[in-house]
This record gives sequence, C-alpha cells and structure tokens, in this order.
Amino acid sequence: MIRMNRKINILIIIALSPFYAIADPIFTIETIGERAPITSPISEFDPELNSYPDPFSSDQIILTINAENYSEFKETILTTGQIKMFEMYPKTFKMNIYPSRRSCAVPTEVMELTNKNALLIDDGEGVEGVVGSIPFPNPNEALHHVWNHILRYRGVEIQGASPFYIINPDGTGTYGAGEAIAKNFWNPYVRNEKSGLQGMLMTKVTHPPRLADASTVVIESLNAFQNPRKAWVYNPGTRRVRRAPDISYDYMPSASQGLTTVDQVDGFNGAKDRYDWSDLGEQLRLMPYNVYKFHETKVEEILTPYHVNQDFLRYELVKVNVVEAKLKDDKRHIIPKRRMYFDTDSHNMLSEETFDDMGTIMVYREFPIINFYDQPMCLSIHSATYDFATRRYQLQNVRSIDIPKVQWKLNKPHDIKMFTPEGLKRFAR
Repeated sequence: MIRMNRKINILIIIALSPFYAIADPIFTIETIGERAPITSPISEFDPELNSYPDPFSSDQIILTINAENYSEFKETILTTGQIKMFEMYPKTFKMNIYPSRRSCAVPTEVMELTNKNALLIDDGEGVEGVVGSIPFPNPNEALHHVWNHILRYRGVEIQGASPFYIINPDGTGTYGAGEAIAKNFWNPYVRNEKSGLQGMLMTKVTHPPRLADASTVVIESLNAFQNPRKAWVYNPGTRRVRRAPDISYDYMPSASQGLTTVDQVDGFNGAKDRYDWSDLGEQLRLMPYNVYKFHETKVEEILTPYHVNQDFLRYELVKVNVVEAKLKDDKRHIIPKRRMYFDTDSHNMLSEETFDDMGTIMVYREFPIINFYDQPMCLSIHSATYDFATRRYQLQNVRSIDIPKVQWKLNKPHDIKMFTPEGLKRFAR
C-alpha cells in the first residue's frame, strides 16, 4: 500500500513561515519521510496504453518558487543551475513543490543479489563483483555513486523509440526521432559476469533520415581501462560501416547541434579517467521527481521557449549524493567541471551542472523521473539540457503518453550477432 501520509514539515514551514525562521538543522532526512516503494502497477494502470497514471494525483502544490522568492532559498535547497534558471528566465521559470514521495523500487531479484559493495579496479575505470545487483549499496566515495547510476537496473532485452527536440529562444525548433535495441549483461536475469560487458546498444535515426551518423552500435565493457568502448557507425549516404573510436568523451553527435556530448547521454556514461572525482556528500535539494503529470501531457503542450512548460513539472525535496568532476591538468575535454546530483533511493542522476574553466556555469540539466511500476524501476522520462549561452534547450529520450512504451524485458532475447558491423547494416535498413 502506498503510504500517503508523510512528514513534510519542512515544506509546510517554508510555505507558511518567513524565511528567517528556517534553520539548517530542519533540512534532515526525517523531514521527507521513509521510503514507500511502489512495487506493482496501480489499479488505474492499463498495460495496453502508453499511460502511467499518477499515484499521487491528489497531492496539492505546497509552494511555488519563482523570481520573487527564489533568493530566500538560494543557500539551502536550490542548486546553482536552478538559481541560474531563475536569473535567466525570471518571467517564465518557476518550481512547483509537492510532498516528497519516495516511491522508487527495483525488481525483487535486484534486491536479493545486493548485499555488499563491489570492488573498484583500475583507478575506478572498472568494477568487479556485480551481477544484477546494486554495485555499491553502501557508497563511500565519488565513483561509487557514478557506477551506481551507470549500473542501475534499466531492463534486460530492450526495444523502443523516442523523439528528441531542440527548441530555439523564439519557440521554433528541430524535431528528430530514433529507434534503439539494447542488451544488458549485468542484469539479474542474465548474470553473465564472465562476458565482462555492461551491454550492447544499437540506435538509428528515423527522422530526419539523412543525418551523417544515422546508425550506431556500441559495445560497453565493465572496465574501460582494459576493454575500451567499441563503436561502429553506418552512413546511409555511402552505405558503409566504419569503426568509430571517437564516439566517446566529448564527441558531439550531429543531432545534438553542439548542446551535449556523447558521455552526457543518460546523464553520464563511459570512461572516467579525464577527471578528478570528489564526493561532496549528501544534501537535500529540490529535484524533478514523480513527474507523472508531465508524462501524461501531450508533447505539444510542454515545448515552450527557453525551457519546458513548468506548469506540468513536479519538484520534491530529495536526498541526493553530490559528486564533482574536475578536468585533470593533463587531459582534454570541452567540459572543465561537472557537478552531478544522484538520488540516494534510485541512484538516478537527477540533475547536472557544467562549468567553464573560470567556474562560470554553462549548462543546467534535469532528468525528471517516475517509477515505471509495471517493471518496477525508476528512470527519467527525458533529459533536458539548458544552454545559457544560446538560450536553446534540448530534450532527449522523451517518453510520454504520446509515444509507444519502451519494451524493457522482451520475451525473446536479441540475437547477439545483431550487435556487429553486419548486423548494423541490417538494422539501419
């Protein structure tokens, strides 16, 4: 049963009291209540529809933070990126705050396999002792949080499609779409540790059809030091497949129009060796969480200039692990510093900020999540990247009521021979 009554004292106090009455000790885990995972579909759920009905539809907005009052929360529960959004878009940006509902869950098989920390090897580039479990249930260093995000449960044999959008300040934009299949080797249903692989991913752009890097296959290992990423691309113009060793780090796919790097897909992925990583500790921050209302809204209603339509987003007070990555002196990457916010319950990255070499924020990113309770698992319904220099934003991996559901656990596994250069040709056509 979903526990609907929670301790939301902090938000009630914020809404009803002057800010000077709020003290830092109030911001503790007790104020957001205990976990109440949703482990099975709610009664309103219909597996034949693309909908995920909101388990918390009766919740009311406790507080709206906007340009008039955001300064009261700058030192406590707002992130640098959120503050910048208020400064850049004072007339339109706002955050509707709701009660905290710690609804995230994973399959029982994942929990049964999770009992102790895995082992980081090769300066954090690899991990041993994880098959289908949460790799670091007791994280105590920065890369533990990063690996927990990378290896969080995300299905087994996957197939689906999703659109992407790039919106200009005047409201015009670019629309694209793609399809993907994926095979995970570390999940609890396969448990193939000997493969040394995280998984295999094959994608193709379906709109517009003439993008240069239209189809790609990526093979990712559990140790980027011993077995670096392997990738191939199929070019529809030449009808040839070529090896693509550059699809890593700060490579920018043409579809991103310079807004995101390949290692920013799904928050962060790939090799970690170009940064020094620091664990900034646990913090309480406002994060996009349980955003079912957004998922159930037509895409045409959410695409507004500067940022998505904030009327449909839900923010909650969330306990996060904050990690900072600073570029090493002898390494190159177009992002000198990154700050990442990981949910302590689901291990999802919920937000990221990037900074230039002078420490000025360049980009704010959000990854609003819901519990896909028919699995169950918590994942983002899109990644939103807000570029402050151009005032454009990008939505990737969009999932909504408008889009057929991703199949996260196919009955028939993908043929491993598909994830080859020859298989890529067949998939692309």
